[in-house]
Amino acid sequence: MSKLDTLKEQNPDLDLSLIDALGLVYKTKYVEMYLNIYKTKKSKKYDDGEDDDDEEDSMTSFQTEMRDMGFDTEHVTDLSKKLSRIQQSFVSNLISEMNYRDIKSFNKFVELNERGLVDNKDVTSYKTMEDVMSQISIAELKLIDKELEKLILKLHEDEEWLIIKPLTYESSKKYGAGTRWCTAADNEDYQFYNYTNRGILIYTINKKTGYKVATFKNVDKEHARELSFWDAEDNRVDSLELNLPDEIIDIIITDLKNCQQSNYYLAPHNIREINDNARGEKKSAGLLRTLGELMSEHNINIGHEPISGGELSLYTTATANNTLTYEHHDGPQQG
Repeated sequence: MSKLDTLKEQNPDLDLSLIDALGLVYKTKYVEMYLNIYKTKKSKKYDDGEDDDDEEDSMTSFQTEMRDMGFDTEHVTDLSKKLSRIQQSFVSNLISEMNYRDIKSFNKFVELNERGLVDNKDVTSYKTMEDVMSQISIAELKLIDKELEKLILKLHEDEEWLIIKPLTYESSKKYGAGTRWCTAADNEDYQFYNYTNRGILIYTINKKTGYKVATFKNVDKEHARELSFWDAEDNRVDSLELNLPDEIIDIIITDLKNCQQSNYYLAPHNIREINDNARGEKKSAGLLRTLGELMSEHNINIGHEPISGGELSLYTTATANNTLTYEHHDGPQQG
């Protein structure tokens, strides 16, 4: 017996074909009637030119929907050749029942696991999307390279905890992977620039469990005062609810007390130029140019440290905890 057969036996309430499902809703004599009308309607839809894919490189709605849910293009193209139009509609509707966001995360987990980057390879042990997201968070940290590390301000790192300030949208997406934070959304950079221009954005990451917390403090006088903490599901939480050791909370609070500059103004000029150009290109061309293209175009060499060139002096003072004090040499206080 195949694994699929076993799953069907274990989940009889889910082992339904489209016809079986219709049979639960209508008397048998109406099922055939429904199917005939359904097939005629679908045929007419295609004959009228909807979802036309006569051109070799055009995308059907099925392909587009599956791509949007994170499925590999080659796999989707192969499926579209194997499945009839009715089967395509049934498959995409069934899969999208979980919602696009969770399906994309599920597919990201599959990709990372196939690449051998997931620590817990027993896929039967995962019971919730939170379990999946935690593993994505841990796996994505393994993919962070030296170039991306130059695009953050690192406040603290030990064997278990990492505390950073993302200075670019690309670094925010990578360090915020496995969360629902709007500042780390795959296809929308607006909120990242919104938050980092007007305030302090900090990501705290447990490298062993994938637990993540985002912290934001507004420093722009034109906006209301705000100090907020956000869990991985993008729910605002009270500081007392944070699953963080006291010493990690102390580092975060110390930074918030001592730093008066938004993430945007903490970044050196070359990184600010990357951000400014990325936003400008997005507005004028409707797309976000890659970080590599922008760095190459402007002959930017960031160097070996996340912050360098005299843009930001970062030093510690002797206190009971690690205290960070900032001196900034240019730029207004607010973003």
